[in-house]
Amino acid sequence: MKLPCLAAVVLLATAGAHAATPAYRCGEAVYSQTPCPGGRVVDATDTPDAAQQAEAQRAAAGERRRAREMERERIAAEKAARRESQIVSLGPQKAAEPVAGKKPKAKKKKKARASPEHFTAVAPGSGKKASKP
Repeated sequence: MKLPCLAAVVLLATAGAHAATPAYRCGEAVYSQTPCPGGRVVDATDTPDAAQQAEAQRAAAGERRRAREMERERIAAEKAARRESQIVSLGPQKAAEPVAGKKPKAKKKKKARASPEHFTAVAPGSGKKASKP
C-alpha cells in the first residue's frame, strides 16, 4: 500500500516541477531550458486549438495517401525491372529451338587424350616441345 502511494507522490512532484520550468527560444528552431542571449520565454504548456488539430490530421492523412501511392509505384517499378532483367539460372539450360528452314549443326565429338604423367611447359611460339627430364 505504501509503494503505490509513494510512486504517485513522486510522479506528481516531478510533473509539477516539469511544468514550472520555463522554455526559451534561442534563435530559429532552437529551444533551451536555460536563458540565452536574445532568447525569449515561450509557453511550453500551449496546446493546439481545434482548428490546428484538424489541420494536423488533414496533413497526416495526405501524407499517408502519398505514402501509399509511392509504395504502389515502387512495387510496380520493381515488377517491371524483374520482367526486364530476365534473370537467368546458372544451371542447365534448355536447348534453343531450331529456326525454321535451318538444320542444327552436329556437334563434333572430342577425342579423349591420353594424359601424360608429368606436365611440361612449352614457351609459346617456339614450336618445339621440351624434352622430358
